[in-house]
Parts: sequence; C-alpha cells; structure tokens
Amino acid sequence: MGRLDRDSHAVLLDGSTVLIRRLDPGDFEQVVGLAATLTEEECYRRFFTLHPADLEAWARSLAECSSDRYALGAFDSGTLIGVANYFACKPPGYAEVAVVVAHNEHLRGVGTALLRRLGLVARQDGLHHFVADILAENFPMLQVMSGAGWRFKRHLDGSVLEVDFDLDDVESAQVPHTRAFGP
Repeated sequence: MGRLDRDSHAVLLDGSTVLIRRLDPGDFEQVVGLAATLTEEECYRRFFTLHPADLEAWARSLAECSSDRYALGAFDSGTLIGVANYFACKPPGYAEVAVVVAHNEHLRGVGTALLRRLGLVARQDGLHHFVADILAENFPMLQVMSGAGWRFKRHLDGSVLEVDFDLDDVESAQVPHTRAFGP
C-alpha cells in the first residue's frame, strides 16, 4: 500500500500521543478486550444490540487483512484503545465505516484521529465515500464524525441516521482538536 501503511502517531485532546497502525492477526485478543470494556449502552450504539452475538468473529474480521476491508487501531502504551474500520460496499468507490473506542477513553479525540487517518487510507485505496448507519441518539459518534471535518450528507430513517461522507477533500480538511504526525 505504500506510505500510509506505516505506523503514525496522533496527538489527542489531552496532549497525549497514541500510535495508529493497521491491525493484524496478533491484535485479535486486544480487539476482543476492547469490546469487553464497552457498556451495554455503548454496545447498543455500536452494534445496534445490547449483546452482540459473536464478538470473536467481529474481532477476527478486523484483525485479518483483506483486500476489501481495512482496520486501524489506536494504541496507548501498547494497549488498544480504539478501532476504525471500513469494508467496501456497492456502488464502487463506497465503503461502510465504523469506529469504536474503549469505554474509559472517550472524549480524548481517539475516534476522530482514527477516522481521519482511515479516510486518508481509503482515498489512497481509491474510495470516494464512507457511509454509515448511526443511531440518531448516538451523540458521541455524531461528534466524532463531525470532528473529522469532511463534507457529508445525512438522511434520517426512523431512529437511524444514514450518513454519506465525501472523501474527495479528505486531505484538505482541517481538524482543530487532533493532529497527526509521522509518515
């Protein structure tokens, strides 16, 4: 993949620095552990259910490399504290995106830093749009998505907000509260 496949770092809102890198099979246990930190409310917001059926399959799908999906992790002192991932969908040029941050790591800018880096990777992979279904009541995720600084369209369908991010200007978008550095 080139330059964006290398590790990078991001400075979070609290001034701390996290490592951001692509997940690999060795991260499986940490992905499962991150999911274990989530409250029932956080599980519901992320998975649309209080008790996801197969978190191990979800963790495996994030940790295993594939040509149609990509997952990044944010690591603080070697501990996985957040994940952002996408998988290609139809039409071509689109990918569904999701972010999850460990329970005790919210409000630090982890999700926004991950999402912005993932957007750069997606553009390099030839994608032009991220799409997501978000519960309209999921204010933390809406803040993460707004914080990315990208143009987006949204459509409310019942209690679900359908979001479509235009990634064509991802490299020029500015984010005031996180900054990434490194290759």
